[in-house]
Amino acid sequence: MDNEVMMSTPTTLETPTTTATFAHDEANPAHPAGPANPPKLPDLTSHTGEILSHPSPDRVIPQAIAHLAPSAIRAFDAEVSRIPDIIKLTLGEPDFPTPQFIKQAAVRALEANRTHYAPNAGTEGLRTAISAYLSRRRGFDILPNRIIVTTGASEALSSTLGTLLEAPGAELIEFTPAFGQYASLARIHGAKLTAIDTTSNEFRPDPAALDRVLGQTRGPAVVILNSPSNPTGTVLNEDELRDLARVIDRHDAIAVSDEVYAEISFENRPAPSIAKFIPERTVVIDSTSKTYAMTGWRLGWLAAPEWLAPAILKHHQLAVSCAATFSMDAAQEAYEHGDDAIDEMVKEYRRRRDFLAGALNAAGYRTVNPQGAFYLYVRAPERYANGLEFARNLAQRAKVAAIPGTAFAAGPSPYVRFSYAASLDTLHQAADRIRAFADRQDNNRQDR
Repeated sequence: MDNEVMMSTPTTLETPTTTATFAHDEANPAHPAGPANPPKLPDLTSHTGEILSHPSPDRVIPQAIAHLAPSAIRAFDAEVSRIPDIIKLTLGEPDFPTPQFIKQAAVRALEANRTHYAPNAGTEGLRTAISAYLSRRRGFDILPNRIIVTTGASEALSSTLGTLLEAPGAELIEFTPAFGQYASLARIHGAKLTAIDTTSNEFRPDPAALDRVLGQTRGPAVVILNSPSNPTGTVLNEDELRDLARVIDRHDAIAVSDEVYAEISFENRPAPSIAKFIPERTVVIDSTSKTYAMTGWRLGWLAAPEWLAPAILKHHQLAVSCAATFSMDAAQEAYEHGDDAIDEMVKEYRRRRDFLAGALNAAGYRTVNPQGAFYLYVRAPERYANGLEFARNLAQRAKVAAIPGTAFAAGPSPYVRFSYAASLDTLHQAADRIRAFADRQDNNRQDR
């Protein structure tokens, strides 16, 4: 899910204003009448007769939307893309092609004219396949009628939080560093946002800290979890999830569990879900994007409690109506027959993680031990003011790009995120450049 968005203030668009005085102004007795020949208004029509004026953006665009900037990840990626010969370990997208058997299923669907509207919640075949997959591989049972197929996990998040955060006094609680879309959705829906920093706890959520925050909430509370984590790769174990579940249940809160990396878990496969402990308080978010290398297919889903699913379905229906029918047919094939494809990709991700983590550690960089996803969260050397300065220096001098940690935090961060969703050959080239860069930095420091 790298359609991340962060909040900042864009350039203000200013619209010229025109003041006209009319011949008679009954609303203003101090000026009962205007001049006999009022000034002529400027001609705002084009040569085709179109009226070219428009309302003031400040009047019609809500401030929460106006101040919403594009993805910080995408913005930095665009910045470094201008550097010749850059190796980009930036975006969170599998480099594998979609497995051939999935593409063939889509071709068969197209040839069968599966190009019309589908049910709003998704085809029965796909929802049944997802339900069977969850039971077979993820260890919990969810009936098909609780599953809603969406246009990617981003829309699943948007429809879920758009439903839950509209309640008066709603509050979203996130553990940072975190995926930027969570905070942005809270802001555009006018919900209170509370961030619990996990940096001092080895990037693991602290149930006691959550208990304190939930004890101070006044309205409906939504706790968002992301395990395996983007950006740190942290995977929560069952004991940790059970402790968090008890706190959430005690405070009558709801968990939204972003599990798009659940299959990319190395020590505990797949990553466990909090839905196992509080199924009636949990919405699970997932997609085909990371699991089957299908980012461009825009096919995700959510699983909600039976009491909540109909409300989220209304939001989804208003937003997109339904996902593409032939994409759902391809996804059904993936969930029914794609276990081996998942396992092969995860084996390769593990090889890449082990190589890049070892190379960075050998070059003197401190890495968070990633147990899942396909990211390394690395602390910038102390000579840099923050991760952004380090990331820019690395891109300009070593020609290797990583995302600064500011993309995942509310303020400056001393970390950068490397994506190892790239071939081993590419990672070897990047490691050689980083090692040479680190050696030059050390030599320069000794010369001083």
